[in-house]
Parts: sequence; structure tokens; C-alpha cells
Amino acid sequence: MLEAAGYVIIGLILVLVPGFLLSIVLYPKRENLDFWSRAGTSLGLGAMIAALVGYVISMPGLSVLSLGSFVMGTLIVCIILAIIAYLRGGFGVIFWYKTQILCKFRKQRKETDAQTKTSEGPITS
Repeated sequence: MLEAAGYVIIGLILVLVPGFLLSIVLYPKRENLDFWSRAGTSLGLGAMIAALVGYVISMPGLSVLSLGSFVMGTLIVCIILAIIAYLRGGFGVIFWYKTQILCKFRKQRKETDAQTKTSEGPITS
């Protein structure tokens, strides 16, 4: 069961990360796509990249289709896409999403801390 969950998590990473990088290459500015549009675009583009990498690896000349070779092929594609995204100035999108997520977590933590302080109340003996 745990092994199947690991494959699901690895599969999601192998689809979403290249798709997200390709969406940054195609749409380098934050204003081009909102979060949900970028997430949907990343999923579709990532599935396309995964199919393309699988096709190239399983060609008759290579025919080394395994999980390791698929991960390495996807890693090479991710490195190439990251370099292109950097050159196009798209890394600002990643840093903007990172700060938004961190602010949201900090806000949630402050709210839960405030709720626990008010629910404890003063201790009288």
C-alpha cells in the first residue's frame, strides 16, 4: 500500500513539475495566468511532456523504458526548461507563489494560535 502511494506521489511530481516549468516558459509573467489557470495548464502540459519523454525513451533504438530512465529523461527536460525559464525571466512567478503560500500559512498559524489562547482562558486555583 505504501509503495503504491509512493508511485502516485512520484507520478504527480513527474507530471506537475515539468508542466509548471513549461507554463513558466510559455507565460513568464504572473499576470498572464492566475493560479488555477496555471495549475490546469501545468497538468495538461506535464501530461504531454510525460508522454513525449516516454515515447522518446521507448524508441526501438533505445528501448530502455524503465522508471529510472523515465525519471532521468524527465529530469533532463526539467533542467532545460528551468534554464529557459530563467533566461525568459519567469522565476519571479515562482518566488511570488512562494511568498503567497508562506503568507497564507503564517496567517493560518496566527489564527490558530489566537484561538488556542482564547480557548484556554485564565487558570484559577
